Amino acid sequence: MDCIHTRVTKRKLDGIFLIDGDEGFGKTGISILLAKYIAWKTDREFNLDHIFFDPKELIAYINSTKKQVIIWDEAALGGLASGWQNKVQQMVIQTLMTCRSRQHIIFFNCPKFYRLNKYFVMDRAEGLIHVYSENRIDAGKVAYFKKDQLEYMMEYWTKKHKHPYKVFYRKQLRGNFIDAFKLDILSEDAYDKKKDSYTEKLLSQYSNDRYNEKLLKLQHSVYKMQGITQKEKSKCIGLGTDTISAWGKIPSKYPEIFKEVA
Repeated sequence: MDCIHTRVTKRKLDGIFLIDGDEGFGKTGISILLAKYIAWKTDREFNLDHIFFDPKELIAYINSTKKQVIIWDEAALGGLASGWQNKVQQMVIQTLMTCRSRQHIIFFNCPKFYRLNKYFVMDRAEGLIHVYSENRIDAGKVAYFKKDQLEYMMEYWTKKHKHPYKVFYRKQLRGNFIDAFKLDILSEDAYDKKKDSYTEKLLSQYSNDRYNEKLLKLQHSVYKMQGITQKEKSKCIGLGTDTISAWGKIPSKYPEIFKEVA
């Protein structure tokens, strides 16, 4: 973390770190611990207001401030479809492409780094902090991977579809950590409340979008119906033939949704 101090102060750039690991092994705890430390090191503030779950709120904060220490808990999206997560990541990527001069220090919590867009891993991350458990019960183990390792780790996963962590471990970059919540750096209850609030909002929005997907598929199915002309369909449904004809173009507009229909 000390090296990032030079990067954001002398070189006036930002610093982005990925933190990954299975649920329950301390991603949030170590991200808060590191954020608090680097905030002290760089004479910045850090509190619950600097932790984000909503990508829109994160983007707005990044674009409206400078020299902040920020945590984005992308793990809150873990239960949703990959298509949804990809849209969120693209939103954040567009922001990261233009925000270097703001000198933010950002920690991204995610389940697995190799599930992220390559831009995060190979172009923007200064390093990867991987939390794990040796017995799948006790948390508190951590390994750090430098920037020059991330491209090779990403390629290893792409080719072999096997976890790359143990292959690229360096003994001197492994250790133990204490969960930040146990040190009372932040209130765990307040953190959970903020996360739960966003999760409820996200699931509601996601459900609405899924309903729209079903509607679009239904419209395309009507367009493809055999044995009845578009004019007859128009009369039955009460919509113009131009509208029904437009339904035929739905797969080209939404290929990620209608791949199986097109």
